Amino acid sequence: MDRRSFVKTAALVPLATGCASFSLASPVESKQENATAHGATSAPMHDRYELTLRRVLTGDSPAYTEEFLLADVRPTAERRFTEFSGDLSGRYIGALATASQVYGTKFPSLDGLVQKVIACQKPDGYFGRSFHYEKPTDDDLALLWGNGRLLVGLVEYYRVKPSTQVLAASKKLGDWLVRIGPLMLSKDIRDAFGAQHFASSYICWMQQTEGLAGLYVITKDERYRKLAEEIAAVIERRPSDHVHGYLTSLRGVMDLYSAAGDAQFLRQCESAWQEVAGSKDLLITGGVPEGWSPNGHRTEGCAEADWVRFNLSLWKATGNAKYIAMAERAVFNELAFNQYASGDFGHRVYTDTGLPAAGAVRAWWCCTLHGLRCFPDVSTSAFRSQRNRWYYDMPVDGRMKTEALSATAESSLATDGMVRIKITASSGGKTALLVRKPEWADAVDIQPPGGTAITPMENGYLGIERIWIAGDVVQVKYGMKLKANEGAERRVSYWFGPWLLGACAADNPAYFNEMTADNKLGRVVREAKSGGKVAGPFAVPIAAREFRCIPAEFPDQPGTVTLRAIAEQTGQPTTSWELRFLADERG
Repeated sequence: MDRRSFVKTAALVPLATGCASFSLASPVESKQENATAHGATSAPMHDRYELTLRRVLTGDSPAYTEEFLLADVRPTAERRFTEFSGDLSGRYIGALATASQVYGTKFPSLDGLVQKVIACQKPDGYFGRSFHYEKPTDDDLALLWGNGRLLVGLVEYYRVKPSTQVLAASKKLGDWLVRIGPLMLSKDIRDAFGAQHFASSYICWMQQTEGLAGLYVITKDERYRKLAEEIAAVIERRPSDHVHGYLTSLRGVMDLYSAAGDAQFLRQCESAWQEVAGSKDLLITGGVPEGWSPNGHRTEGCAEADWVRFNLSLWKATGNAKYIAMAERAVFNELAFNQYASGDFGHRVYTDTGLPAAGAVRAWWCCTLHGLRCFPDVSTSAFRSQRNRWYYDMPVDGRMKTEALSATAESSLATDGMVRIKITASSGGKTALLVRKPEWADAVDIQPPGGTAITPMENGYLGIERIWIAGDVVQVKYGMKLKANEGAERRVSYWFGPWLLGACAADNPAYFNEMTADNKLGRVVREAKSGGKVAGPFAVPIAAREFRCIPAEFPDQPGTVTLRAIAEQTGQPTTSWELRFLADERG
């Protein structure tokens, strides 16, 4: 079965087992000491990153061995999807290279893998089987997709470790893209590879914007910039088409804006964002589907990671709070829910009211690695600096280092609503630290060191200005409460702070049956116990609540149901969740 058919029809697919574990890099130590009394981690975002990193380095089913990674650039048929030449290897190289830069993790064997990859480059400049210049087929579009992901991976590697060989291979691939540009930009090709081709549709060409923009930044070769601009001009969101490909293309346009400074590219991306955000393809979880409507029947980890990264890039470019709010909603809910207990990312089918367990897929061929690549962008978005002012924008684990000030943030939001910001170095000058008040927080309380005065709220930020010294600690308390949002068909969703709450089958087996969607929820009975069947490293005990429940099948026997943050799915085997509920008018 080819990938196009697979991604459109797959439900629950058994994955290969029994693969020998082989690591291309030193494994990451488990951080079990971070567990709190509630079972939750005290560094949730960083530990999520490490969960996926461990899976990539030392996991199996399948193991990312060197031979496994090289299969799509040689190519060989030892695994599925090798027609997407360079896809898996490119994502692996880019994710680890960026992780090493942001987190300081060393991957000593990555250099050898990169050398073996570029040794497989064809004389024309591409990787994989032969490309049909006269009449491209689906396999040629798949090859283009994989080569685009590989170009991005090589560029990200080069940024961390410049190499004449890697640069030469990247330029050779970029030159090949320039060569085939007139063919691929033609209306005939755009029309021939419509949304019905899905993973091998025209998005395989559109997504070249990201690699070309990165290559332009490194080389200043105007040919790469010009081609990226020409591709940007033909990007469109077509019904039923592949969301990951479209959003990756837009992220490339944002990179082009950052590199070239042309405001038209920013306008293009803001307009595209508004179209998505105003459509039914924006999910209640803050994520997006795998395919645009009417093909939006399941999610995809790649698309979720792209949506988060796209919003963060728009936030950094504009300072518009709606982008950081959207990224935050997706990070705390859809991205967290999409992460499996194994560390993989993948697919979940969704219904009008929830996310059933049936149809869950660990997409090792793309989502696991693209999810890993997302974490550095989230981490580096916790802080930002502007002149002598520091901003703490998103309550996640993160760090920032500048000449004036360095700090780390460790979030325990899930257990006590707190974030602890510690100053690790200071130049001794007076600097302002400003903390954002998210829209989901009723209040933000800052406890500064040494009784320093807090500046009044301004433009959504509370601030402290002082001469900082290493060891200073600022504690930030986010005030949160349970909120109910009524949506379509008089169904209600429940939120606590940034978290969407749901009823999961693992915690509420009696709640789920043939008429589950017709059950009704009444008033909150009590805060739920901090333990429970789903307690684990990614528990959110602060949010859990027990509700009065009227079962649709026997309404004369009311009971209770526990609602928890859907982010807790990561810490347990795949289970079903209900997210949108009918309300019991009697309370």
